[in-house]
Amino acid sequence: MNDPLDPPSPPQPLPPRVDQTTSHGAYATGLVVLHTRDEFMLDFIAGFASPPQVVGRVVATPAHLKRMLKALLDNFGRYEKTFGAIPAQPENTRAKAGQVSELYAKLQVMDGVLGGAYSNAMSVMHTRDEFIMDFLTNFPPAPKVTSRVVVNPTHLRRIISVLGDNLSQYEDKFGKIDDGAPPSEPRAMFNLN
Repeated sequence: MNDPLDPPSPPQPLPPRVDQTTSHGAYATGLVVLHTRDEFMLDFIAGFASPPQVVGRVVATPAHLKRMLKALLDNFGRYEKTFGAIPAQPENTRAKAGQVSELYAKLQVMDGVLGGAYSNAMSVMHTRDEFIMDFLTNFPPAPKVTSRVVVNPTHLRRIISVLGDNLSQYEDKFGKIDDGAPPSEPRAMFNLN
């Protein structure tokens, strides 16, 4: 029995809900990233399908995308410490004006993916052979997995590179993204002068 003077333990967060359509995930071999000032759209592509198809579309704010990249980098670092380094891949290609329309003319985008899945939280797991990225919406009463994408380690390295490149382009155009993380150096909250 608990002592009545002991402080109550904090409530445990509810595990994310995962519905049947999302639980299996989608295997992706490619990624297209587009952004506006307000959001990023990540289209995960199954390049082995004929025609290639968008198997997952995730929409996230710039601040969340910056946190997402950090989570992927952290998880990838743990992977490489455990299983060894993944060789660097050739440079990613950046679309030129007009190429986006050409690309999407060749891709199949099903109605179920067309609107995308909003994400404001992320969970990353890995095995030796794959990374599982769960994109979540974290709203009461419980978080929900809105999209699950599975990729191999080599492709995750490319994803990290593409996201980093897109964040850099975004910050060059719109300014530094405040991701909500605490500053690396303490800042004074007031000034006596």
